[in-house]
Amino acid sequence: MKLRLNLHRLFRRPAVTGPYRIYVSATPTGVRLDVEHYLIAMIQTIADNADLMDLLVEIEDDRRTAKAHRHDGWEPDELLVERLTAALGYELPVHGRELTALADRLRAADWAVNSTAIPTQLRESEAAA
Repeated sequence: MKLRLNLHRLFRRPAVTGPYRIYVSATPTGVRLDVEHYLIAMIQTIADNADLMDLLVEIEDDRRTAKAHRHDGWEPDELLVERLTAALGYELPVHGRELTALADRLRAADWAVNSTAIPTQLRESEAAA
């Protein structure tokens, strides 16, 4: 999987180059967005911030001991996860020409997926005619 991803990056330019690179790979039914650089930045942010690391450890501890808690259906780790995502942010900024480049890649993939008739659709439309 990693080899395929690295080969893809060698031969394709990212749709977005900053602040986090985003690669777009077409699939038969849509696209796959590669946001590895954003994920790495978030992991490094957690690792470099003692408060965020403590919060992550608290989430892990709560999940590991959840059965012993028996919280009447309330998941206390959800509140901890909300605190962590609020501190990190969960949106990827895309600005200016980067936005246009991403939109162009997504539009091209949309055209490739949605403009090609599936063989069963062809047969149905021919039968209706």
